[in-house]
Amino acid sequence: MLLQYLIENLENKTVIGNTNVEINKIEYDSNKIVENDVFVAIKGYKDDGNNYLDEVISKRVRCIVVEQDVDTSKYENDNLTIIKVDNARIALAIISAVYYDNPGKKINLIGITGTKGKTTTAYMIRDILNASGKKAGMIGTIYNTYGDVKIEATRTSPESLDLQKLLYDMVNAGMKYCVMEVSSHALALDRVYGLKFLIGVFTNLSEEHLDFHKTMDNYLESKAKLFNMCDLALINGDDIYAPRLKKMITKKIATYGIDNEVNLSATDIRVNPSYVEFKMYVNKMLETIHINIPGRFTVYNALAAIGVCSLLNCQMDAILLALANVKVPGRSEVVDIGKTFTIMIDYAHNPSSLEAILLSTKKHAKGRIILVFGCGGNREKEKRSIMGEIAGRLADFTIITSDNPRNEKPKDILKDIELGIKKTNGLYKIVENRKEAIRFAMRIAWKSDIIIVAGKGHETYQEFANNKKVKFDEREIIKQIASKMEDKNL
Repeated sequence: MLLQYLIENLENKTVIGNTNVEINKIEYDSNKIVENDVFVAIKGYKDDGNNYLDEVISKRVRCIVVEQDVDTSKYENDNLTIIKVDNARIALAIISAVYYDNPGKKINLIGITGTKGKTTTAYMIRDILNASGKKAGMIGTIYNTYGDVKIEATRTSPESLDLQKLLYDMVNAGMKYCVMEVSSHALALDRVYGLKFLIGVFTNLSEEHLDFHKTMDNYLESKAKLFNMCDLALINGDDIYAPRLKKMITKKIATYGIDNEVNLSATDIRVNPSYVEFKMYVNKMLETIHINIPGRFTVYNALAAIGVCSLLNCQMDAILLALANVKVPGRSEVVDIGKTFTIMIDYAHNPSSLEAILLSTKKHAKGRIILVFGCGGNREKEKRSIMGEIAGRLADFTIITSDNPRNEKPKDILKDIELGIKKTNGLYKIVENRKEAIRFAMRIAWKSDIIIVAGKGHETYQEFANNKKVKFDEREIIKQIASKMEDKNL
């Protein structure tokens, strides 16, 4: 592709050098640069592409896109073209779309944003669309999928270059829809810049990522960006931030919920340890919805999915079938071990999600709630004691254990959590080794007890210092422990 064609949509650009030249490909990772590439120097959360300009230019890169002035006198690269722009991230999004022939215009995009519920809602919508014969791919926290392709995700929303490549591959594979989790980071960092969404979904908003956004106002403003990129916004009308969000949106709005007056609602909600059922009117017909994911929040996720798919003319038979069979790794995932107690894996890794899973479970629990959880290292420390207090208040017994300690000492993290649980009368025990913590929980569980193993969800590893990842699949571990247990809890 000609460089001239690639950059023609960039505004306020300053060009130094020749643009009537062929380029190889685009990169923002200096490790992937080869001769005749275009390198876009973006400032990451932890690293800055501008620090690698010497390296990429020495590799005979064809063009660099930067926000700062570059002294070319020290380089021996006669073929180098420099494009100076106001915002390198926006530039990356624009040229990536051009390079991949604007795939976002050839596929119907459905975006989902919010603190909780994005992943489950995305799975539900994807499965309903496929059950309706509408070929759909999905981009999200756990996997990026389309057809028979499944790629493990490294972040909720990919960088714009990687995102455009995914959309390009989906279009070529015949996908007509893409269901995408859109994180607040992606919106704030312009990873989805220039895309047009058919429908945007808002699930909820609670405190998270404040190490990045600093304030809840900033967090909300980042989320709101999605809805002015959509034709229609579907909003959880029960969320406390819904009224403020609706005032920030200029597009058509529909609402869903349980408690307030909304466009789409549920009645006769029944929550059990392993499933949820509710009723709702669809086209003046009262339908019963069954989903094998327990929790009141499942109703909200299902309402959002039904709302989206109804707008896309999916038949009710396909909706009922897909929701009855949907499975989401690590989201209220019940592990079948043939015991008389229930054990569930959930990704709850912040105060609001931990409180939500405990409150929801408490409403239908016939026995005790035994909670196994920890907190990740190198993350918001202030949430640890808050989560400890929530655990002590809502669980019958808590086992505080290690999560992903990363570069922190596990014992320091456990002490932070313990400060919170000591504020309550909650019973607890500290077992640093996560496998042993799960084993202890299963050993003390009796008939009708519910064990919640929280924090890691879909993850199949533990992360230690220096980015070392060790295999740790909680499903496998739980089944291994169960196979060696005596049936004392009959």
